[in-house]
Amino acid sequence: MEFASKIVGQNLKKGAIVVLESAFYPGVTEEIMGPILERESGMKCGKDFFLGYSPERTNPGDEVHTLPAIFKIVAGMDKQTLDTLSELYGLVINVYQAPDIKTAEAAKVIENIQRDLNIALMNELSMIFARLGISMDEVLKAAGTKWNFHQYRPGLVGGHCIPVDPYYLVKKAKEEVQGYNLSCLSRWSDFR
Repeated sequence: MEFASKIVGQNLKKGAIVVLESAFYPGVTEEIMGPILERESGMKCGKDFFLGYSPERTNPGDEVHTLPAIFKIVAGMDKQTLDTLSELYGLVINVYQAPDIKTAEAAKVIENIQRDLNIALMNELSMIFARLGISMDEVLKAAGTKWNFHQYRPGLVGGHCIPVDPYYLVKKAKEEVQGYNLSCLSRWSDFR
């Protein structure tokens, strides 16, 4: 992201909106990307160019959750940027306006962490049930009869960002929450 920000900054045009679409911990867009863009462009963020965040949410090959069926989170550094990005993305996809960039960044991080943890859990349970001679498919069918059961299945977790997102969040939490007991985060990162 830092290298890409340097290249974008060196080619930035006045009035541009730079939108980060990758998953990072809350604060990366404004606290890391913005200053790099300023330094490389010689322009001022919020005056000469603007920042937005809109994480990728498509799932290539998924025939159910197609572009018209999903919402794209959109956030801007100010109301005008948010409105401009919402109008642009709204031409091709449903838009959900996040109240600020950090909220949108946090939403993407927890989406990925939730998916990673739940599929990992199903993988572990599948191995246990196989050793016990129990069909995982049958277990999921039975459990699926409860109204609030979430249907995760064993398998691979795709994408480059999903396995590292928990580490991003732990890093940011340790930086920001000094003096608080973060033993749960330490155990989580040790486990991973």
